[in-house]
Formats: sequence, structure tokens, C-alpha cells
Amino acid sequence: MLEVVSFEPYTGGVIAPRRFSRFRLAVFATIERICVLLGGRHFYRWRYLSPKRLGVREIVLPLPARAAALDGFVIAHLSDIHAGPFLAKGDLGAVVDLLAERRPEVVCWTGDYVTHGIHNVQPVIPDLRKCMGELGTFAVFGNHDYKKRREWEMSAALEPDGWIFLRNSSHQLEVNGATIAFAGIEDPEEGKVVDVDAAMEGTRSADLVIALSHGPRGAPAFAEHGVAAVLSGHTHGSQVDLPFLRDLGPAHPGLRVELGGTTVLVSRGLGVVGLPLRTGAPAEVSFITLRAEPSAG
Repeated sequence: MLEVVSFEPYTGGVIAPRRFSRFRLAVFATIERICVLLGGRHFYRWRYLSPKRLGVREIVLPLPARAAALDGFVIAHLSDIHAGPFLAKGDLGAVVDLLAERRPEVVCWTGDYVTHGIHNVQPVIPDLRKCMGELGTFAVFGNHDYKKRREWEMSAALEPDGWIFLRNSSHQLEVNGATIAFAGIEDPEEGKVVDVDAAMEGTRSADLVIALSHGPRGAPAFAEHGVAAVLSGHTHGSQVDLPFLRDLGPAHPGLRVELGGTTVLVSRGLGVVGLPLRTGAPAEVSFITLRAEPSAG
């Protein structure tokens, strides 16, 4: 069982990001280089991203009566590919094939496309262009994506193909006479401006609102607005879920947490940082199926 930890208070604005000492960063960098030299990328692709080993997480999200027309609507949730030393061109092949087979109505990405900089993700762009929903593809940025403030280059590369980056903004879809809105914010730690109210501004007429926040610490502010669900990543599901090692990463509140009437769904992600290893936290793609309550029928 994963330990469920409480959310830290969040009242809006940017949360102070974690900062490591130069010595600790140098140790991490040395370990990463050694793993690269030992074939870490190829090991990671075989062990965690091959078709037989890629995790598929099935989630059912109940619908309120007013949104019953969305029954059966499927959202694919992906996060934290961390393109770079351990994930590069062609490594998302199993993910591309899975989405082509399942054909979800919407694909949501919750950030951290890069590890060290925008140059990491450029070779992966062709695969990302294939990881799109039938009706829409919505994305937010993660803390790693803001390095040197070049995240706009990624949105410039993908938006012409149909990706919609939600930067304190929202987008609505009309499906079977019902309206579903997707609202997203800049990363709670590294975004220059984080504005949940602005993200929710265009969702007032929606029958259902799904929110995107890279870090789950952004979820409580969305819950105050009564959104149905918040999709997050950032924690990697602890990545190496063992004593001491799990504490090296950000706090993981759990895979599914209920905040009043809001469900927070935290993805374990697809990539890694530091070590090409996962323990108790498989790389995964989540499929969220919206289901009407029996009474709604």
C-alpha cells in the first residue's frame, strides 16, 4: 500500500520550489552519467516502456446527473516523460501504439516533458504528435519545463498539430449535448504566475470540469472551485518506493485522493530522473472512463 500523505496548504500563487545544494546536485549528475554509460536508457526502455511491461491503469470517474450524457467518455492521462538521458527518440513507441489502439476521446498531459532542457524533448516531438485524442489534446507544463524559460518552444512546435497548452486558461468541448471543460495552470512551483481563478473563468457554463496541475499541491485550490477531478503528476509515484529513497523526491499524496467532491488522480508518469529504475511505481498510462451514476439514467 502506498502511504497517503496530506496536501500542504496552498492558497494561490507560486509555491517555493525545492532547491538542492550544489554538492547534492553534483552527486546526482555523477550517478546519472554512470548510468548512461552503463546503458541506462536501453535498460529503461526494455524494463519499463516495452509493450508487455508498460503499466495501464484503468480508472472510473462517476458523473453527476447533469453530465450523464458524457457516460463512456474516455480520457487518457500521461505525465512526466522526462526526455533526456533515459528517454529519447523512439522510446515512446509502446505508448503511441497503445493510444492508437484505445483511441481515447481526449489525451491530457501533465508536464515535465524535459529533464535538463528543451533540447531533450526535440527528438521526441514526432512521437508526441502521435499521442493525441480524437476530440482534443490538453497539456500543462511541469517544473522541469521552465528551464531557461524556453517552454514556449515546445508549445510552438505542438500547437499547430492540435495540442492545447492550458496556461492559467481553459477549453470546452461539446459532447452529446453536454459540455466538458478542461482547465489548467502553470506549474505551482516554477510558473511565474499561477492563477486558478483565471483558469476557471471560462468554465462556468460547463457540465463537468477536469483540471490539470503538474504538481498535486495545486489540487486544493481547484477543489475549492468544485471541479470533478484534478489530474497531476510530478511525484513519479515515489519512483523508487523504498525507505529513504522515496524521500528524495517530492511528497506523493497517493494515486487517488478525495478532496470533498473532487477526485485527485496522480500519475506515476512515464519517465525517470536520476536513476533508470522504478520500484513499486511502474511507468504508466491512465485511462479515465466517465460513468453516469445509476440514478442519472
